[in-house]
Amino acid sequence: MRAGSRVDMKKKNVAKLWLRLIVIAASLAALAMLLFFVLLVSFQNGARSTGLTMRVAGKIASGVFADPTAEQIETVSLMMRYGAHLALFFVVGLVTAFVSMVICSGYFRIVGILLSGGVCYFLAYYTEYFKQYISGRHFQMTDVALNWYGGVAGIVCMVVSYFLNRLLVKLSD
Repeated sequence: MRAGSRVDMKKKNVAKLWLRLIVIAASLAALAMLLFFVLLVSFQNGARSTGLTMRVAGKIASGVFADPTAEQIETVSLMMRYGAHLALFFVVGLVTAFVSMVICSGYFRIVGILLSGGVCYFLAYYTEYFKQYISGRHFQMTDVALNWYGGVAGIVCMVVSYFLNRLLVKLSD
């Protein structure tokens, strides 16, 4: 091997290392911002949270029903709340799985995925647990389950997309 090609190889390896570090740093920053948003939304005052949800549910119910009743508005509000839990933790699961797959390589990705599942469960449970200490809010195990299901769905989506990507790369060769 020539000395020039060794130097070029070394430069490529250094560039790859810097790129990997930048991707890891950006992924961790995105995860931190997402977790901050989750905590911000989760720890709102109960009256503010309920008022906002009911106003939006009223507008949606008015679009669906000609003259919505209080029960219909309450049902729309409940569906919105359930959907919000699932969607928010779907994104949390997706991002934590992505970050674990960026940081861990090879067979350690399995450990990373398991850890991201643990992080999702921890967040799912404790964001609900600490709501009982906020005025107008309370702990609900159904919300924990919705959070967990959303997180697991996000993790599964990321893992499936990873394997599909690998399959497509192999098929294109």
